[in-house]
Amino acid sequence: MYAAKVFRKSSFIKARAKQKLQKEIKIHKNLKHNNIVKFEHHFEDGENIYILLHLCVNKTMSDLLRRRKRLTEFEVRCYAR
Repeated sequence: MYAAKVFRKSSFIKARAKQKLQKEIKIHKNLKHNNIVKFEHHFEDGENIYILLHLCVNKTMSDLLRRRKRLTEFEVRCYAR
């Protein structure tokens, strides 16, 4: 199972915005770490740009922080390691 990030091409009016997305794709392709969601593939059609990532079944760090409001110092050390 995969998660998809979908970007409308029409939202990239400025060239800088498209460059930022291309940079995000390049960085994510090169990241190989157990605590970072794995990049699978990217592609585009006439209207959208798609980024496929492995589905994170344990949710994201943002979800965890939104749900719990804060982490213990020990948890932060474990995640940072």
